[in-house]
Amino acid sequence: MVKLDDFQNWLLLSPIGRYTLHYERVFYHNIIPRVFGYYSLQIGLPEINFLQGSKISNHYVLDHDIKASLSFLPFANNSIDLIVCPHILEFTPNYHHLLQECYRVLIPNGKIIITSFNKNSFFQIFLRRENAIKNTNFISLNTLKQQLNTLNFFIEGGKFFGFRPPINNAKILAKLSFMDKIGDRWLPTFANSYAIIASKELITPTIIRSKPQLSDLKLSPKFRTSILEQTQYTWQRPTQNEK
Repeated sequence: MVKLDDFQNWLLLSPIGRYTLHYERVFYHNIIPRVFGYYSLQIGLPEINFLQGSKISNHYVLDHDIKASLSFLPFANNSIDLIVCPHILEFTPNYHHLLQECYRVLIPNGKIIITSFNKNSFFQIFLRRENAIKNTNFISLNTLKQQLNTLNFFIEGGKFFGFRPPINNAKILAKLSFMDKIGDRWLPTFANSYAIIASKELITPTIIRSKPQLSDLKLSPKFRTSILEQTQYTWQRPTQNEK
C-alpha cells in the first residue's frame, strides 16, 4: 500500500496533515474509552495508534501486528468488539466488500468507527494537488450511510471536524482557528472530514404463517361444518294458546 504509506507520512509531517490528524485523534480519544469488550482491530494507518486509551485489552493493527488482505479478514465470525477504520476506505477500490468483512467479524452490537474526507467540502478540491492523496477516492457521507444501512449497520452518531483551508503553513493555520468555531456552528456539512459511529444489528426474521385454505383442511367424520348441526333442539309440548 504505497499510496497509504505516502498519505500516512503526509499526515505526520505536513502542517495541514498534522492539523487534520490532531482533530481526528481527539475524536477517537473521546470515543474509544466508552467501548468495552475483549478484542479490537485497527484497519489503516498502522503507524498511528488510534486505539490509545481503549479499555479493551487485546488490540490488533492490520499490517502491523497481522499481515492480511482486506478482501478477507483473518478473524472468526462474531469475534471482534471494536473496529476503527481511519481513512482506509478512500484507498480501497472495493471498500464495500471491506465493510461486509467488518460486519462479519463484529459481534452483535459491536462498534465500527470510520473517519474519511468529506467529498462535499472545498478542502478536497485543493487536496487533490497533493501527490500523496491526489488519487484518493473521496466518499460522500450520504452514500456511506446508505451502504452501512444496507449492511444492517445502525448509525449511532458521528461528527464533522476541520474547517480551515488547506494551507501548508503552521502560523497561518493557527491564525485561522476561529474558522473551526464558525464552521461547526453554521456550516457543519462543509467540514474537511467526518466520522461515523455504527453498530452491528442482527435482523431476526419473523415467520408469518398464512391462513389455511379450505382445500387444505382435513375434515374428520365428527367435524361439524354446518351451523344447523351444531344447534341442539328439544321438543316441548305445545300450549293451549298455540293449538
